[in-house]
Amino acid sequence: EADVRADGRSIRASGVRATYVYGAREDLALFLSVPFVHREIDTRDSEGRLLEFRQDGLPDFTILAKYRFWQKDMGPTHTIRWAALAGLNVRSGDSDFTSNSYDPILGTVISWRRDRNHFDADLLYQFNTGGGRAGHDVLRYDLAYSFRLLPKVFRVDRPYALDAVAELNGRYSTDGSHEIYLSPGLQWQTERWVWEASVQIPIFQDLSDHAAESDYRVVLGLRFQW
Repeated sequence: EADVRADGRSIRASGVRATYVYGAREDLALFLSVPFVHREIDTRDSEGRLLEFRQDGLPDFTILAKYRFWQKDMGPTHTIRWAALAGLNVRSGDSDFTSNSYDPILGTVISWRRDRNHFDADLLYQFNTGGGRAGHDVLRYDLAYSFRLLPKVFRVDRPYALDAVAELNGRYSTDGSHEIYLSPGLQWQTERWVWEASVQIPIFQDLSDHAAESDYRVVLGLRFQW
């Protein structure tokens, strides 16, 4: 969910993103991510009358492959892993939400874990092959640190964990737009399920003309592993 404002308009958006992950090999995972968005726009006409618009639709979906090409284990709870990412952002065809292109994605992600500490960093570059106002390449970057609050000592016979998470999420477009969010949250893990909740707070926004600035974003996540 997000609350953004631009040109006197108030835009409230909420959405669901379903992601399926398939472990093809120990070092190779495939991802399919399909979003759904509900958007409410309130604005006023030249006479000051309130106009309300409601939209539901399917934005572009994403196909990704993640290949872990380097791993170093230094103990049962101490490891570093480095992987490459490659995929495609695929137009959905929904006229209100789709782009007009199929955009390649390249990136990398590195993870470090030691005892109760876990650090992740990723970098993704999306090449826009279309045109129009949204025809710009996009660079995304994320830094995340998590600390296991419970239990203090992890046990295989009690596979649960409560983590405190702090993230820095950035997005830069080749039109010069740049956004950075600070995202504190919590994560609860069991043997099969992972529940996540966070609030994304904008700490830097330098956007192109007519782009909407965000007030905040609320993110809820649920994962099932088999």
